[in-house]
Amino acid sequence: MKRKTIKTPFGIEGTGLHKGKKSGLKFSPQPEALGIRFLNPEFRSPVTASVENIHSTVRGTNLTNGKDVVYTVEHVLSPLFAFGIDDADIEIYGEEPPALDGSAGSYAELIRKAGFTEKDEKARVFEFSEPLIYRNGDSFYKLSESDRFEVDCSFENPHPLIKEQRLRLEITPASYEKEIAPARTFGFEREIDLLRKNGLALGGSLENAVVLSETGLLNKEPLRFKDEFVRHKILDLLGDLKLLGLRFERARITALKPSHEGNINFARLLQSAAN
Repeated sequence: MKRKTIKTPFGIEGTGLHKGKKSGLKFSPQPEALGIRFLNPEFRSPVTASVENIHSTVRGTNLTNGKDVVYTVEHVLSPLFAFGIDDADIEIYGEEPPALDGSAGSYAELIRKAGFTEKDEKARVFEFSEPLIYRNGDSFYKLSESDRFEVDCSFENPHPLIKEQRLRLEITPASYEKEIAPARTFGFEREIDLLRKNGLALGGSLENAVVLSETGLLNKEPLRFKDEFVRHKILDLLGDLKLLGLRFERARITALKPSHEGNINFARLLQSAAN
C-alpha cells in the first residue's frame, strides 16, 4: 500500500461554525511524506494534523503549532481518512474551515473529484497483536481484529429523535461518501445561548446544523437518516483518528458514546501502541 496525495488542487469558501467568520481552504498536493498540514502566511509554522498538536476538544477538534490555532478540523480530516489521503497541504484563510451544510458531504465530493496520486513510499498501516481498550466513564472504545476495516458505533440520548442508535459499517470511500459524509452536526436549542456566550456556535444556523428542541426538530429539512446522529459520531471519530497519520486494515473499532475528548484519548492509546 503506497502513500497518496491529492492529484488536483481545489478550494472552497464559506463561514466557520463556531467563530462565525468567513473562511476558505485551498487543498494542494504534497509530494513529501509530511502528512496533512494547515498553512497560512501569518502562521509561525504549518499546523500539522497530529495528536501531538491538539489544542483543545471543546465542541470540536482544534489544533495548534504552539502559537497559531486552527479550530474545528474534524469535518475536513474525516473524508481524508476515508479516502486514504496521507499527505496534503491545506491553505486556510480564517480561523476554522467552512462549516458548509454541517456535514462532510461537500468535502468528500471534492476530494473524490480531485483524485489522488500514489507515491513510491509505503503508507503507514496500524498493526496490533491484541485488542486495545479505552474507557472513560460511560464511554468505551475498542480496537480488535476483523477481516476488513469497520466501525461499530453506539450513541444514546433521551431525546425522542435519538434514543439508542447503533451502526456497524465497513468503511470504504464509497460507503463513507454515501452513508457517513452526509450526516450533519447537531445540537440542542437549550444550549445555544450558553454556547454563544462562550464564543461558540457563532456561525451556527439551521442551514449548517441539526437543531433539536425538547421534543422535535427545528429544521425544515428532515433528518437525512433516521440514525443521522450516530452517523455523525462516526464522521467525527474518523476525523479525529486521522490525527494518527495511519491507515487501518482488517480492524474493527467499537465506540460507545464517543466524544471528541474520548476520540483523542483513544487515539493517544493507539499511538502509544503503534510506537
